[in-house]
Formats: sequence, C-alpha cells, structure tokens
Amino acid sequence: MAYVSAASSPAHFEAFKTILKACLVSGYGTIPAAGWDLVYEADNALVLRPGSGSGYVCFQRESSISLVTVWLSSTYAGVDAGGRLLGDGVKSGTAASNSVPQRFSVRSFVAYAASSTWALVADAKTFVVSLSGSNRAQPFEVTGSEGSTYEANHTLYVGEDSSGDLISVGGVNTTSNSSSGPTVGFNAAGFTALKFPDTGLLVDTSSIGVAMPGASPASSSDFNAFPTGVVFPDVSLSPVYWIANGVVRKLRGLAVDPRFMSAYNSSVAQALGGPALTTRTMNTIFELDDGHAYLVGRSYSVSVMSMLLTTNPEFW
Repeated sequence: MAYVSAASSPAHFEAFKTILKACLVSGYGTIPAAGWDLVYEADNALVLRPGSGSGYVCFQRESSISLVTVWLSSTYAGVDAGGRLLGDGVKSGTAASNSVPQRFSVRSFVAYAASSTWALVADAKTFVVSLSGSNRAQPFEVTGSEGSTYEANHTLYVGEDSSGDLISVGGVNTTSNSSSGPTVGFNAAGFTALKFPDTGLLVDTSSIGVAMPGASPASSSDFNAFPTGVVFPDVSLSPVYWIANGVVRKLRGLAVDPRFMSAYNSSVAQALGGPALTTRTMNTIFELDDGHAYLVGRSYSVSVMSMLLTTNPEFW
C-alpha cells in the first residue's frame, strides 16, 4: 500500500479497499480468503457479498474523499454514478428513506507507515476490521484522544449477526458530508440493518429503532479511573448485542469484559498481561490461555467502548 500524508487523499480509500479484498476475497499472504465475493469496484465504490449470500454491502466514497457511506441491500442491480448501491431494500442508517446514512472516515488511514496499522477477523459471513490511522509521523500510546474524531481510528462490523441478519455497525449516522465532522463510534448511533429482526421484512424506506446495551460512551472520569499497570488474574468475556423491536441479537467475532469496557485501549492490553499499545501496535495479538487469538479493537477516547476482536469460536 502507498502511504500518503495528505489527509483527504483517495489513497486512504484505496488502501481500505485493498485490505478488504485481500482478506475477504483473494487471501492475505499465507492466510486464505474468508470467502466473500467481489461484486463491483470503482474509484468511488466497493461492493462485496458474504459467502452465505445473505445480501450485499457497498462502501461508497463520498465527495469529501475521506468519508465513506455504508449501504446494504438484498439484491444487486448495479451502482449509480455516485457510487451508491442499487437493489431491493437498499438501506443506510436507521432513519426513514435513508435520510441519515451511516458513515465513517478513512481520513489519515495510511498517512504514515510508522504510526498506523490495521487488524481484521472474518469468516464467510462477517468481518470486523480495526482501523488505526494517524496524522502524526510517530506512533503514540492509545490512552485518550489520540488523533481526531474525523480520522480513521475506530472499529467497523459488517455482515451477519448470530441469527443471520445482515447489519453494519460503526461510525455515525449523519447527514453531514464534511471530512472534518465527527465520525467515530460503535453503537446504535452508527448502525444499518437490512431487515427487521422480528419479521424478517426489509427495512427498506422505513425507519428502525436500534439499541446496543452497554455500548454507549462512558464519561471521561470512568476511563481515567481505570488502574494502569495492573494485570487482572482472569478475564470474563461476554458477546456484544443489538436490539430492535424487542428482539435481542448477538454480534459475531467481538467480545467484551465489562470491567474493561470503560478503559483506554492501551490499558486493556496491559490488564490482559500484554504491552502498552500505540497507534502502530494496535494489531498486537494476545492469547488468554484458551488457544484463541484476541486483539483490542481501536476506539477513540471515550467515544467507544473497548472491545476485543477474537477468533474464539464461542463468539462466532
């Protein structure tokens, strides 16, 4: 990948596409592809299909260059000139008629090789990617407001939940098309669901009410109160959930320890017996005596809870 310090360069979206294609479609190094299909690609769009065939996801690069809108649909009828997905049930966000689409930023994602990284876990149905971009030439410890709320420093979930419904979580639902607006988050405020979980009908032009218990941002005092330099003797992991119309669903590939949710990423790593994390080492893999891999998902300050991406089949 090419590293480009210009924050709004198209290279950041190109790098994002390259990672997804390598990991999901063609294989990454000695690691086989997760089993997704590449449906369409252009300068302003990437359309992928889960191997399970549950729908389509489109990442549309907006005119701001660094801002990306997520679209889901049940069928594929092409992509318009602006990069928007066409098909049955096309949906972005939770508002009626897609009036407040789900967006995230890739700004500064590959600005500097020395201070940026990424990590991804996936199977044929779901992927979770942790983007750790940086607008600084040197890495810095992830213990607070590193970078800005409009940069690539967040976790994105795309694909099926535990019951097979196609969803996307991450960023924010916003009408703003500005490359300097806040776009970091991982909760119901940045969410798209293709179908109503209770009926299985397409959300389409309707609105849907979504909740993610425990995922809402905590206060800065909670994060700052977390003890540093202490290794916890055990880990108690739980899935991440989303709720709509009274139906409770689990996300796949993610785990949280309630004690660590309100802790900065670097503090979580040290509590697990690992090293302090910088923006460059956010892809550090941990083992928790169960033979499975874990890594801390990138989150911005107190805007997002700390989560673990994992290969543990219990969470898939």
